[in-house]
Amino acid sequence: MTLLLLTRPDAQSRAFAMDCRAAGWSGDIAISPLIEIEPRHLTADLSCYAALIFTSINGIESVAAQTDLTGRLAIAVGGATAHRAEQAGMTAITANGTAESLIAMLLADPPATPLCHLRGEHARVDLSERLTANGLPTDAFIVYDQHARALSPEAVALLRGPGPIIVPLFSPRSAVLMAAACKGSTAQLLPVAISAAAAAAWERPETPIVAARPDSAAMLAAVLAGTIS
Repeated sequence: MTLLLLTRPDAQSRAFAMDCRAAGWSGDIAISPLIEIEPRHLTADLSCYAALIFTSINGIESVAAQTDLTGRLAIAVGGATAHRAEQAGMTAITANGTAESLIAMLLADPPATPLCHLRGEHARVDLSERLTANGLPTDAFIVYDQHARALSPEAVALLRGPGPIIVPLFSPRSAVLMAAACKGSTAQLLPVAISAAAAAAWERPETPIVAARPDSAAMLAAVLAGTIS
C-alpha cells in the first residue's frame, strides 16, 4: 500500500495528515519535518503601516504571539493564511495562493501605503522590492527562521525500502531539501507539488504531479488521486 511521507513543519504536517484521514486516506502516514520554524523577536513598530502582508501562516503566528493585530488589514497570499489572519482579529483580503498572484492583485488595485511584509528568512520572491519598484512602498521584516532538519532514521529507512511513497512538496525550498534527502533512495516515489515552481525545484528523475491550485485543498485532492503504477 502507498505510504504518505509528510515533511512540512510538525504542526502543519499533523494538520494535513488529519485532513487526509478525514478525506479517506487509508494508507500509512509518516511525518518527518525537514523544516523547523523558530519565531524571531519582533522589533518593528507596525502602527505606521496601512496593511500587513503575510505569505504564510507562520508569519501570522509569530507576530500575533508578540503584538495585538486586532483590526489590522492583512493581505494574505492564500485562503489558509487569510483564515489564520481572521482568527488573529484582522480583516483579510487574499490572492490566489502565490506571491506572483499577490503582486498582480496589488498592482491592479493599489491599496493605501506603506505596506509591510512579515516573512520568513527564506523567500523565493522579494515582495517588498517588487512592490516598491512598482510604486507601492513596502518594507519587510523577517519574523521567523526556517531551519533545515535531517529526515528521521525511520523516514530514511522507508526511502530505502521498495515504496511506493507519495511525497507532497509544499514549497520550492521543501522540494530542494526533500530531493537532497532522497539521494540514494530505492523507493518508488511520487512527488506532488503545490506549484510549478515547487515542481521545478525537484531535481530528481521523477516528474511531480502539480496541484490544480496552490493551496492545501488542491494538494489534498492531488495526493488522494496520486497513484504509482
